[in-house]
Amino acid sequence: MTRLTWVTELFGRRQGFPCLFHFITGFYCPGCGGTRAVRLLLQGDIAGSLQYHPFVLYACLVVLLELFFWLYTAAGRIRGNKTHRYLPGMERRYHFWVRAGAAVVIINWVIKNLFLLAGVDLLPPI
Repeated sequence: MTRLTWVTELFGRRQGFPCLFHFITGFYCPGCGGTRAVRLLLQGDIAGSLQYHPFVLYACLVVLLELFFWLYTAAGRIRGNKTHRYLPGMERRYHFWVRAGAAVVIINWVIKNLFLLAGVDLLPPI
């Protein structure tokens, strides 16, 4: 066996580099499942993506909503309506999005690890 064969065999069976936090503690870190969630979302499996990490879908929805707000503002400026201002409302939304995203990550982290303590692994290999 060559020196790199064990590496290709190890990563061929897994998702990629293992999580160091999970490797050391046995618990999931707040980001565990994110890569698999992106992979499943790109394949069109929304339910699977939510199972692995709901922040991925949350981030996609936030980006789409902010794009909508930006396009709405840009359309208003093109029509000559100077009352359409994107930046003042953006600061309030930004604080809301960040707090809501942090809550999603923390709640997901706690739930995954509580289930793991109960013997149920919510992040099986794909």
